[in-house]
Amino acid sequence: MAERHDAAKHLSLIEELIEVFQKEGFLVSAADGAKNFSSPMELHNEGYGDQEDKTPDVYAYDQSRRCYIIGEAKTGAGDLETEHALTQYNVFLDQFDKRSGNQAIFYIILPSGKVAEFNTLITHYIHRDYWGKIVLVSSSRWKD
Repeated sequence: MAERHDAAKHLSLIEELIEVFQKEGFLVSAADGAKNFSSPMELHNEGYGDQEDKTPDVYAYDQSRRCYIIGEAKTGAGDLETEHALTQYNVFLDQFDKRSGNQAIFYIILPSGKVAEFNTLITHYIHRDYWGKIVLVSSSRWKD
């Protein structure tokens, strides 16, 4: 039953992130499991972590900054520090718009009670040069 709850929570976080993106004026092109959106495509892994390509939860474009916006939802239930997750962070931060050359911005949404844990994790696992390309969204729907 917990797995089903986590899946529902994950989808709820994805839907909340789509709303954030739309309020920001981003063009959302794909979102995993969300109504009216196709599934996002895999993004190429240039040699990080588990070496596997990764698929984000939400894929969008910011026309004003001419860059991709990559969104990921984490429930905080053991999914923040796995090899899969750490590889995702690096793969998503290593994406660039081929036309403008601009680096993607990585949005991650978490239950509000997990934000401090993620902030601690990110300072240990992600190079500080990338911190400015990470936008942490604290869920207004989920605390834990």
